[in-house]
Amino acid sequence: MDNKKLVLATMLATSLLLSACGSKEEAASEPKEEEKKTEEVKNEKDSSNEEEKEIEKEEPKKDENEKEISDNEVFNPTIGEETEGNVEVIYTNPSANFIHDLDGFKIAVDKYQIVKVSDINEATKSYFDDQIEGYVVTANVTIENGTDKQMYFNNVHKIQMTSDFDYISARTNYFIAEDKQISNNKKSETVSLYEPGEKVSGLLTFVFTNEEYETLKTVKPKYIIEGGLADNPEFKGSNGAESPAYDFIYSDEQAKEVSEQPNFYQDRLTTDNMADKKMIFEKLDINDTQQIDKVNITLEGVQYTEVLPTEANKERFVNFGDNGIVALTVKLKIDNQSDIPLNLSSLGTILSVDDNRARVLSQGMVEPSDPREIVAGAQGEKLHVFLFRKDEFGIYKKFTMEFGPFKLENGQDAFKGRKLTFELPR
Repeated sequence: MDNKKLVLATMLATSLLLSACGSKEEAASEPKEEEKKTEEVKNEKDSSNEEEKEIEKEEPKKDENEKEISDNEVFNPTIGEETEGNVEVIYTNPSANFIHDLDGFKIAVDKYQIVKVSDINEATKSYFDDQIEGYVVTANVTIENGTDKQMYFNNVHKIQMTSDFDYISARTNYFIAEDKQISNNKKSETVSLYEPGEKVSGLLTFVFTNEEYETLKTVKPKYIIEGGLADNPEFKGSNGAESPAYDFIYSDEQAKEVSEQPNFYQDRLTTDNMADKKMIFEKLDINDTQQIDKVNITLEGVQYTEVLPTEANKERFVNFGDNGIVALTVKLKIDNQSDIPLNLSSLGTILSVDDNRARVLSQGMVEPSDPREIVAGAQGEKLHVFLFRKDEFGIYKKFTMEFGPFKLENGQDAFKGRKLTFELPR
């Protein structure tokens, strides 16, 4: 072999050797193409799974009035803008869920927030009894007409304090931007008219002086949505039934106390803050149904509670002495399949104690005033309340409730004066 050929052969061998070494080093430091593709697919899959998990965690989109807020974020900045004051968040309830359903017409308080405002301008002092500070509660409210006809609704809300005469009414325009006022969010021409299927959201405010706000801490305040719903502008035959008296929470500590208390029946002792209650005994699933003509009356349950009148209501209970009071609240469901309306405000129900050892009338003063009647074909609830001196209650063994009779508009007995007898658990 000549020298040229030898040199070329040597160079070729060297090149092949270097190429092979380079390939081994690359293989050692980098994954093969197939492995790289597999790794990329795996990473994409993991990333996709992480994205799916994040999507699962996300809440459905809400409108501007319903978006989530942090505990310290002011969701009604108009308060600060109009008062030019310092705004401090006191308490936020982001999921109040106070719902009043009037046969398909629903009013819901979705959330509310309490703020303290101080060092306000002179122009807004009048809202706070001429003081330069006070408190404002802002509630986000949704109203939906789920019926198939036009309905008129007044949208009256209140926060009740020491009694049914002591409350703070909601305002529709105090410290509320125009586009957040419920009346301005409506397509209807009038404030109270709601078309079938119409749904609107907006804000309401409650303005408290310092003194009024401090009163909240001395009672068990209630949030109440009033009735006042009708299918005519004159509100003839309107449904005046109020919502349940929802506990109005104003602090974390109070929220804990409320969560631990029993679910008391909604007599006026509870709803109007007439008294504090302590449960003695309850039976909630009795479900004893009897009939008067075409009216089905079901005894659903009973609650026996020790009653301590609040300071503002002590005078109402002076006849029961100083040894304590016990209340028996009886819950009844009434299904009116007759052809006449049933007047619930004139029932002559009596409680027979120990086979007529004593006879006790129901106490209309502490019974809910609504519903006043149940029209033909409808259902309703009636709470009867019987009050006893605590020392006398301790010796009683047997309670028999004589329910009825129903009364006609002229005061005469309906259904030939028929009554029912229910044996109550004791």
